[in-house]
Amino acid sequence: SILPPFNLGATTMGYGLGSASAAALNAPAARRAISIMGDGGFWHNGLTSGIANAVFNKSDNLTVVVDNSYTSATGGQDILSSTALNPTRSTGHEIEEAVRGVGVKWVRTVRRTYDLKAMKDTLKEALTTATKGPKVLIAQSECMLNKQRREKPKQRKATAAGERVVRERFGVDSDTCTGDHSCIRLSGCPSLSIKPNPDPLRTDPVASVLDSCVGCGLCGEVSHAAVLCPSFYRAKIISNPARMDKLRQRIRDTVIGWLQRRGAQRRERYAF
Repeated sequence: SILPPFNLGATTMGYGLGSASAAALNAPAARRAISIMGDGGFWHNGLTSGIANAVFNKSDNLTVVVDNSYTSATGGQDILSSTALNPTRSTGHEIEEAVRGVGVKWVRTVRRTYDLKAMKDTLKEALTTATKGPKVLIAQSECMLNKQRREKPKQRKATAAGERVVRERFGVDSDTCTGDHSCIRLSGCPSLSIKPNPDPLRTDPVASVLDSCVGCGLCGEVSHAAVLCPSFYRAKIISNPARMDKLRQRIRDTVIGWLQRRGAQRRERYAF
């Protein structure tokens, strides 16, 4: 019932139970088991039933804690490790400190999970280290949807007030895209879609980035990791541009136009 790319897990368990179920796979093997839980599930029962249990049983497995600073399952409420200041609750308690407190020796925190290389390198280290016992990787980044719920009202207000607002987004060059679609298969981003190929000699549809893109860059990261895709580009959309912005754009347009005309002239010169 789970669609790609989220069907990677062999088993889907309840709230925070992944690490506890991985204890059954605590046996000498070629590969260590990987379990995943969210920060909400971690504080709900994962710290005791999963992490502490793994310490007690000396489980040589890896647990990835997805830390987005709030509990997603029930609507984004604050939890112990939330970074937001809450006047009526005690927040700011690090998951890493709690994990070390129950006896885990190998703990790593990646604070920008959109950095695919850093995540891959840390995962490889966890799966190949000679250190025995449970290993915990804390993947710490705010959910992009929740970030946009906070940032978009501010951007709309600033734009309406005439302020300069810069928004980053990604795009795909239709002429360069090969139709491999690894960006879609591997990221599962809802802002990625496909459209008909503009080249009449090619049949594969090309990838397309919708206007809902928030510029996180994960699509380009995973496609680069898969096939070194050169078709992605990053653009800055400027609302209420300043004079320097307009001047830079005119210079760019002039240079690009000159290069295009020169290229066309060269092709005509050597055409049969």
